[in-house]
Amino acid sequence: MPLLQDLVLELQQRIDGHGPTPSSADVADAASSERINVTLPRGVMDELKRHALDEGRSCGNLAAYLLEESLRRHRSLS
Repeated sequence: MPLLQDLVLELQQRIDGHGPTPSSADVADAASSERINVTLPRGVMDELKRHALDEGRSCGNLAAYLLEESLRRHRSLS
């Protein structure tokens, strides 16, 4: 549930005006999604399915969120 709680907190901060307001470029970028195919080892896929079920999300939605969050954290480390 921590991932879902982080997302809820981020959304609440944006609603309250305390979080960063997305630029028009961010909004346009989010509107134009792309697809990729990724082959995952069975254990990773099983874990993804479990987390998605626990959070009431689809596997694809959770995977996209995890990738986005990982990239965001990676950028802050660089």
